[in-house]
Amino acid sequence: MQRFFYSGAMLLAALLINACGGASSSGEVAVVTVTVPGAPSAVSASAGNSAATVSFSAPSSNGGGAISSYTASCVSGTSAAISVSGSASPLTVSGLTNGLSYSCSVTATNSAGSSAASALATVTPAAPASNVTYSTPAPFVNVVQDAYAPGTPTIASSLVSRGRYLLSDTSTGGSDANFLTIVDPYSATAGYGASAEKITSANASYKNYLSKLVQLVAQSDGFYRLDSHLHPNNSIDARAAESYQLKFRNNFGNVSTKYGYVTFSYDIATKKLQAKNRYLYGLNVTSTTGTASYTLDTGFAANDYYVKLSGTTFILVAGAANATPLYFFNSPLDLGIPSFMNPKPEGFVDNPAAPFKINDRAASLLSTITSSLNSTYQNQVIAPGTDSTTKANAAAMLSSIKTAVEASGETLRYSTALYAAFRDGALRTKLVSDGIADGTPGQNMVPYVYFTNEKDTLGKYHPFMVVVSYGNQSSPNGLKDIPRPPGDGLTTKYETQAVTRFSNLEAYITAIPMKNYGQVSVLTDNTLTRSLWSDVNGTVNGRSVSKDVYSYADTADNGLLIDGSVMFPMFNNTLMPSHLLGELSASGCHVGRGGGGPHCHADGYQSGYALALYNDSDYLNMTHPPLIGFGYDGIALFGIYRNTDTAMLGKGTALDSFGAHDHDGIGYHYHAHTVPNYQPEASADTTYKSTLHVLMKGAYIGKTASIPFFRQNASFNNNKYLGGTVAP
Repeated sequence: MQRFFYSGAMLLAALLINACGGASSSGEVAVVTVTVPGAPSAVSASAGNSAATVSFSAPSSNGGGAISSYTASCVSGTSAAISVSGSASPLTVSGLTNGLSYSCSVTATNSAGSSAASALATVTPAAPASNVTYSTPAPFVNVVQDAYAPGTPTIASSLVSRGRYLLSDTSTGGSDANFLTIVDPYSATAGYGASAEKITSANASYKNYLSKLVQLVAQSDGFYRLDSHLHPNNSIDARAAESYQLKFRNNFGNVSTKYGYVTFSYDIATKKLQAKNRYLYGLNVTSTTGTASYTLDTGFAANDYYVKLSGTTFILVAGAANATPLYFFNSPLDLGIPSFMNPKPEGFVDNPAAPFKINDRAASLLSTITSSLNSTYQNQVIAPGTDSTTKANAAAMLSSIKTAVEASGETLRYSTALYAAFRDGALRTKLVSDGIADGTPGQNMVPYVYFTNEKDTLGKYHPFMVVVSYGNQSSPNGLKDIPRPPGDGLTTKYETQAVTRFSNLEAYITAIPMKNYGQVSVLTDNTLTRSLWSDVNGTVNGRSVSKDVYSYADTADNGLLIDGSVMFPMFNNTLMPSHLLGELSASGCHVGRGGGGPHCHADGYQSGYALALYNDSDYLNMTHPPLIGFGYDGIALFGIYRNTDTAMLGKGTALDSFGAHDHDGIGYHYHAHTVPNYQPEASADTTYKSTLHVLMKGAYIGKTASIPFFRQNASFNNNKYLGGTVAP
């Protein structure tokens, strides 16, 4: 049965024809009278420069006829309203006066007329603050060169497994002391050298100090393995072929030449370090994983030899009389897991380490970009990392994007200076620490950042900042220190699972939307196919759990940090803050179930500490906390406000429930922040409270419905917004 729809006038004409003897209808005709639609709902307005971006939801009733347009109107006091019309949310009303408060409403129009005005949303347009400096954190490759003088260290009264120490030939640790040091350069086949080096005013830096830290790890034979802190894949080894000279060898990564490590005993009275056993590193590599194994070297002839310092070289020699007394000094920096990442605290589990993954896609990432990118954007990726030519080409593209988007009546969410700052900061990231199973020290961790601007089928622009990254931090990742990391999930009981203590290179091509799509008015304005809350049907341990900014979040990553690492919500998949389970590193990160690359649930910033993603030094002479990441909704993430930042822009503007605010014309943005005395609803302990150190709580506040390919698997073959050559 076919149905025809008539307006009231058409219906009257049809009846008159029939009354005059016209042919009778041979089919049923249904008549619908079109009325004006209902008013749009969930109206919000965000400030721009002499403009307001008004977002809204379609009315619950369209009056029986398709809505042809929406009109957003903003009025200040008794002045005339300024309006703009368009086919969908959001609408940008331009020509407003900065500093004046406006009330904005929206009407919907169909063939019968326009609706009543929606509820009002207030907004005060503002010019971008000319005194804002969009700063980004210094990359670790620069931080480790900063001056650092630990002062005179203290001798350790006892040694503990997993403790970090300086090993010296003097009992004073003063300027005349030689310290065991891991020595650059890195060699994929030979590993790193071990040498004796003094700490002087000329070479006192974080790198000089970190390269001297060794971590003692108790082994099943009752003795200690000595790992480098700066390059944690490497342990002390000694071979007859090298006259038992101590070297640092890779014992946890994907290496072509495999050596092993030596275990040692230490006599606290005589200060002699004695070799006991040597273990050979075995590596079984499949196409996607590497499994480490260790077998006793029965041919090791230097067991019970002692360590001697000969010039600047440490060697194994026979006889205690030939040994050099060596002194263990406590690390002046606490580089273990801070208490706020393990507040309960959870004890260190001795589960075996899960195999590490080997990502073939990561190895081919660079060639994929250069061969697949649309010619329009090729000149932004002609060289990886920092490059003056690609910087100029990216700046030109940003300028053209701004012009094109504004000419179409829309706006970018932020100043082009903010996107340029993020690009430049990300491209400075280089791998410093040999702590990634298949990483190479010195490589760019974010090789490319480029900008695209493509139109959809309706002719609307959708600009993106595309970030190509390997998904790992460049500093020591601390995964081997996590008390209770995620398991491999291969058995039902955690106690029988291998746990994730290694990371590998991942391959991420992340598109950050740059256009202002508006913000949600209520949490559920954004529709998620899956959320942490829906995955457990809102119930944990037999109790209902609220759908809130923590639980109504993606079940996987929800943002990107400036070093190329991905963020996850504060909650894990049991609706518990991850830090309460002791499963996070000092950086707030871990490798998830089954292995792979790491991701970060919490903020690792520590006041007075200098080796996190961002640090106190990144605030010096700045007007605002540093830019450290983006949510996938396109909302920028800045560092925490410290108590001392009273003069910084926005310090007096409270953060909302999402952990965000807007001030000084910067645009609406997230901040890392703390939530004191938080009591999780899902916890079996209904009285326990702790402080959350938040990057993103979880939920998106930026509207996502109009973002092309949002949270969808896509590639250059079908996604032109990534810069692909084939249109979707």
